[in-house]
Amino acid sequence: MMTEVGGSGERFPWYYHTPDRIGGSTADSSIEPPIKKLLTLSGVFVSTSLLYSFVGMDASTDQIEAGRIDTDNTYYELYQKSVELGTWDAEKLMHKVGFEEDKEVWDSLDDNEKEQWARLISYFIDGEHAVAQDARRIMKTVSSPWFDRSIEKEMFASALALEEAKHTQFFDLYLTNVMVDKFPQYELDTRRGGIQIPRTEACGAGEMFERQGTLQAQAADGGAPTDIARAATNYHIGVEGILARGGYFAKNRMMQEAPLKLLNKGFQFISTDEGRHITFGLEVLNELIEKEREGIPEYQGVENAIWEQAVEDIGYITDTAYFITESVGDPLNVDFDELVNRGARLAGDMMFDTLDLDAGSATEFMQASADAMEEAQGSDYEAVIEKYDHIYSAKMAGD
Repeated sequence: MMTEVGGSGERFPWYYHTPDRIGGSTADSSIEPPIKKLLTLSGVFVSTSLLYSFVGMDASTDQIEAGRIDTDNTYYELYQKSVELGTWDAEKLMHKVGFEEDKEVWDSLDDNEKEQWARLISYFIDGEHAVAQDARRIMKTVSSPWFDRSIEKEMFASALALEEAKHTQFFDLYLTNVMVDKFPQYELDTRRGGIQIPRTEACGAGEMFERQGTLQAQAADGGAPTDIARAATNYHIGVEGILARGGYFAKNRMMQEAPLKLLNKGFQFISTDEGRHITFGLEVLNELIEKEREGIPEYQGVENAIWEQAVEDIGYITDTAYFITESVGDPLNVDFDELVNRGARLAGDMMFDTLDLDAGSATEFMQASADAMEEAQGSDYEAVIEKYDHIYSAKMAGD
């Protein structure tokens, strides 16, 4: 199904996807179509009226004539959505909703239920921290001569950097004020001699974030089109498109058993932001693929690079899915099999339906996931967490 985006006719079927409900309440049906076009890849619709109530703006759909900026460009439309919807304030959200209800629910959970939440939130806070730090490299990469010059592309990359920093802020504030008993220490900065939270270090997500930093550095520092393709695949398809969106699925399941109102609100804003980031990444990859298919020598191997990186990443993602479900007994009923199947569908949508990759096969992809699942079943995650707890404590003490 082809969907028009900013008049460009690019194939991004999620961009205008508007699910009907948010947290059990009906979405605002009075919103004008251009404003209602929110990217909500998490499977929930965040009404524009709610978003604007937090940023103090009135929704407006009138387009103003521009000069050197192409206002019909997909990247510009993504940027404008970031201006309109991505400027929510994490601190104001917390003051508006409050911590009290979440603290009451959190205190009522047993230790296994808290541990499952802690494992999920660990990889979100470390993941958001990692992508916030790598966003500056994305800004440099999209200015590369391998891309057609686009002011709008650079504008959106700058908005992405701000939004990733804000996601880090939200999880940091929430963890400190609600879940602190499961995170007695987590202040270390991974780029300044620290390590990731022990739970993150214990699962595939930790390895994936470390790999992300390496790939983004290679892409930004004069990388070839294949290097850029690997970095964008890891970041926008692997981390944001599958790992995070799978996390939203897990969060929704866990909320049914343990409704944390403030955390849910934060996730709704974050997932809307991330949806724009994924669309941006797919657009970037599509640009590289088109140049390869045109036969330009320097771009040959882009599709294979995308596929190879996706296959590598699915192992880390499958391990993380097992880590937050089966390995802790799944007390909040996420269901590992459904989580993995969700990830497979997301991957297929992006790589085969949206990017129309010729390289690779679904069978190869699923085999990589099955191999990772078998390895995960034999892992002693608790022992690894304990090991990194000792390392973390030593670093906190300055040893």
